[in-house]
Amino acid sequence: MSDGRLRLEVDQNVARITIENSGKRNAMNAAMWRRLPDLLTEITADPEVRVVVLTGAGDAFCAGADISELHEIEGPEGSATEPAERALLACPLPTIALINGLCIGGGCQLAAACDLRITADSAVFGITPAKLGVVYPPSSIARLTELVGPSAAKLLLFSADLFDAERALGMGLVDEVVADPAARTDELARTIASRSQLSVRASKELVDLASRGDSLSESAARWHDVATRSGETAEGVGAFLERRPAVFPYA
Repeated sequence: MSDGRLRLEVDQNVARITIENSGKRNAMNAAMWRRLPDLLTEITADPEVRVVVLTGAGDAFCAGADISELHEIEGPEGSATEPAERALLACPLPTIALINGLCIGGGCQLAAACDLRITADSAVFGITPAKLGVVYPPSSIARLTELVGPSAAKLLLFSADLFDAERALGMGLVDEVVADPAARTDELARTIASRSQLSVRASKELVDLASRGDSLSESAARWHDVATRSGETAEGVGAFLERRPAVFPYA
């Protein structure tokens, strides 16, 4: 078993999960895949955390699943990658993938499951199950297709080729390509953390419902009621009219 790990750091309102497996370009071993849902549960339970950043140590984001442990990752009890992906998708907090260097296979699976993807202009992307005779998880195919569309998803999956950051941006696989993704991600995370957390969480839930084609009416009504009863809307509007920073009551 490789000595990879997921490192968690919390700085004020931002939790950072760093993928570390230096000898394997941050490939995720079985223990790391299984650890991620527990880490996200721990983070979500912390009332101080408002944003989650997922990144890789050094000059790689994640080179995918550790192929030497594929028998454990895709074991008789089912894939360890899909619960990790589902945990990211279900996280009620905004999630940002900070991508340096390689983002391959399972790395793309993790990045795509985040809400936003900020990448270095030197990053490289690829989805490579066709090189291994592996069937990409159905949930990952659904998420990939949602992000880039059927044609680009097929190009990525059929070819298993590597693409640069600008091509990934053009496909819709990432949201921003910048020279300093760490600085940009920190800026964005701090901005999100400073906004109304009721608005942010409601927006995440409603956008996710809309992307699945589900009805928004019940969820929207519930969030509107919370906004009114908590005083969140009154504080936001009052602060705007009085030209002062808002102190939002919802947390």
